[in-house]
Amino acid sequence: MYTLLIADDEPLIRNGVKKIIDWESLGFSKIFLAEDGQEALDIIKKNHVDLVLTDIVMPFMDGLQLAEILSRDYPQIHVVILTGHEDFEYAQKSVGFGVKNYILKPIGAESLYKKMVKICENLHIENKQRQYVSSIKSQLHQSLPALQEQTLSKIVCSEGRDLKLYLQRAKSMNLDLGTGPFEIGIMDIELEDIPAEDYDLYLFAARNIARECLGDKHYLFEDGRDRIVILFKCDTLSDESHEIVYELLCIVQKSIYNTIKLKTTCGAGTTARNAEELNEAYRNAKKALECKYSLGSNNVYDVKDLNYLEKSFYYPENEMHSLVKSIKIGNTDEIRKSISSAFHTDGRGRSLSGKNIKMIYIEIVTSLLKELSSLKEVSEKIWNRGFILYQEFDRYSSAKEMEDALIRFSCEICNEMDSVQTNSGKQVIDSVKGYVTANFKDPDLSLTSAAEHASVSTGYLSGLFKKETGTNFVKYLTDVRMEKSIQLLRTTDMKTYEIAFETGFSNPHYFSVAFKKYTGMSPSEFRAKE
Repeated sequence: MYTLLIADDEPLIRNGVKKIIDWESLGFSKIFLAEDGQEALDIIKKNHVDLVLTDIVMPFMDGLQLAEILSRDYPQIHVVILTGHEDFEYAQKSVGFGVKNYILKPIGAESLYKKMVKICENLHIENKQRQYVSSIKSQLHQSLPALQEQTLSKIVCSEGRDLKLYLQRAKSMNLDLGTGPFEIGIMDIELEDIPAEDYDLYLFAARNIARECLGDKHYLFEDGRDRIVILFKCDTLSDESHEIVYELLCIVQKSIYNTIKLKTTCGAGTTARNAEELNEAYRNAKKALECKYSLGSNNVYDVKDLNYLEKSFYYPENEMHSLVKSIKIGNTDEIRKSISSAFHTDGRGRSLSGKNIKMIYIEIVTSLLKELSSLKEVSEKIWNRGFILYQEFDRYSSAKEMEDALIRFSCEICNEMDSVQTNSGKQVIDSVKGYVTANFKDPDLSLTSAAEHASVSTGYLSGLFKKETGTNFVKYLTDVRMEKSIQLLRTTDMKTYEIAFETGFSNPHYFSVAFKKYTGMSPSEFRAKE
């Protein structure tokens, strides 16, 4: 609904315009009346007004003066001039004041209504446009911090980007990257012990704490890996500035831990003299983070600290062989020992570099997946878990966390191997039982022929059969033959020797002995009883 103000020094015209039109049907809920421009302006200052109908010639302040003030101070108000024929040329001067419509007096009710319908249509369109623009501006204002962070992330963290383009974007977003020097710090937040649903909460809290510690001079954003990147704007290119940045990172790291008990590891890179060197400084800060794998997490490391780590390449060949062997035999204690030993030292008691640790991690994952590939049937879940391990290196804050993850996965493989072997064993026994059912009439049926049928060794089948059925193969075969002979004695007139041959006994006498042992009666006694 809109608000109307009618300004005219003639009461008859003022009140007449108000009464002769059904303003409510046009969308107006409230109408103000003013005798001159000054009174109209006073009303506007105290009330929301959408449309002003004003005469030109009025005392104290005329319509043109009012229109000029409204165009300057209240540009959203739609102004319509009420003018006589003699004042029309004079009224045209109001074009410069944003007046878009004129109504010539005198005018009838019908004509006035038609003109107002068109004017109100335009008013509606303008208001819709104004609301849309206002909404867009509001959205842009709300989105500006996120857009700033995205731009900073592209400039600092991305290689091969159009740096010139993003620097222009940064300037349009009031990001001051025109002059250096700059320093880059990275906070790697340890969220492993935090429930997944609380990740964003803790990350938000950590950012707020960092912001409180650093103030508004420096920029904070994320690099897409739950790491907070800090772009420090330095006053001078000096070692002193670098030391100040290091101390600031220490303050932030300790403040986060003391406030929300969240561990963070920080890395400080090299100094960037200008925006072009920001990505290199960021990459060096990431390298500094690699110290955590050897020296521990919840600390602040400078890229220079990498010089204190062993840079030679070490491959834990003995530990890898031991790991594979331990997995095959299912020795979980040896699995733990092999993996732990692989990460500790280079064999000469020296700490490994982050790159060397990453290589060992990937090699172990690869070896574990090779063991999985040797199995005929492997669950999709454990396969997926194996491939995910490739992607999780950056999530770990220490070599110990990597050890634990690999040990868990190795034990899962052992369990999977047991399961596959168990399932395979059941399949072998089911196949052998089916073979016996189909071939029990064959007097040459034996453990050996059954093993050949199942494509396993005689010794393996003998042990497996006992394990899965609780009895040995020979007794199982005899039981099947006896049950079939009992069925024939009950349902046919076949002779005893015929039944013997029918059930796989080549010697009728041995059949009778075996039958009496099984039932406590001879075949003839059993038939007579039945």
